[in-house]
This record gives sequence, structure tokens and C-alpha cells, in this order.
Amino acid sequence: MLLLFLLLSTVLTLTTQSELKIMNTPSGATQPPPCPITCAGVGAWNTTGYHAWQDSGILPGKAYMIVDIAHCKFVSLPVITTTVMTLKEFSACPLLTNRKLYTTKFGVYTYEDTRAEVMRSNECDVNWSAFGFESC
Repeated sequence: MLLLFLLLSTVLTLTTQSELKIMNTPSGATQPPPCPITCAGVGAWNTTGYHAWQDSGILPGKAYMIVDIAHCKFVSLPVITTTVMTLKEFSACPLLTNRKLYTTKFGVYTYEDTRAEVMRSNECDVNWSAFGFESC
């Protein structure tokens, strides 16, 4: 029972003492606390329509995905980190580069020449985290 109490108090202490500090953003915006937020999600490989893997017309040979972050409600450009991941056995996904950052969406492009069909068949998800400011 004592062990359970110690574990519970440690978890509660760690979660209540965490603080998000954003030193700067792509737009240079800063807001006073407690406006900083973290928002995260997955751009799924099997998404359809506008947010699906597509072949780029701007960067020939590259595949891209537009990731929706509107639900995060950022008031300035956030800091975005992305990774690509597949759970499909014996498959691999190429590295990504972030491009086209807005407060409501961002784009990722394959670093290597890869077609959208390959990204879908290899089940390449975009795991993302965004750090920015919301309206207080």
C-alpha cells in the first residue's frame, strides 16, 4: 500500500510541476503564460482527399502530405517536429522535410524521390508534435 501511495504521489507531482517554455517560434511570436500549448497527432497513411499522400507538382519526384492542425487553434506559427513511421512488416519509409507552415496546417515532403503510391503501400504515417501559443 505504501508503494502504491509513493507511486501515485510521484506521478501527480511530476504531472502538476511540468511547464512548457517556448523560447521562440518561426514567426517570432511570444505570448505570456499560460498560453503555450503542445498539440500532437498522426497524419495517417490511409487518409483520403486533400490530406492524403499525393505526388508533388512543385517538387517533381517527391510525395507530400498536408497535415491538419486547425484543432490546435494556434494564434501564431508553431514549432513543428515530425517523424515518419510504418507498422507494416518488412516496409520502410523515407525521411521527411517540413514545408509550408501555417497556423492551421503544414506540409511534409519526402526527402528522397518517392511516389505517393509507395508511401501508401508502405503505410507511412506522419507522427507530429506542434508547440505554440493559443489565445488566452
